[in-house]
Amino acid sequence: MKTRALEKYTVRDVLEYRGHPQLQHTVDECDTVEDALELMYAHDVVSLPVLGGSNSDDQAFVDIVSVYDLRDYITNSQVRLRLCYYVHVSE
Repeated sequence: MKTRALEKYTVRDVLEYRGHPQLQHTVDECDTVEDALELMYAHDVVSLPVLGGSNSDDQAFVDIVSVYDLRDYITNSQVRLRLCYYVHVSE
């Protein structure tokens, strides 16, 4: 969809308007899916920057993970089979 009114604006315009907030909520690439989901729920966000590195002082941006990425991973992978097994065995 292309709207003439939006053609002249850039993403940089949005970032400058919004300001440059600090990354308050991030996950480490070694955190669990559960950790990420809990953080997203607690802070009412749908995505988190993922940081990685050898130590906590030297972490670099790796990627962004969204609740939709986590949903797709859970529903389309072996995680789903293990979760179903765990629920069944636990009952």
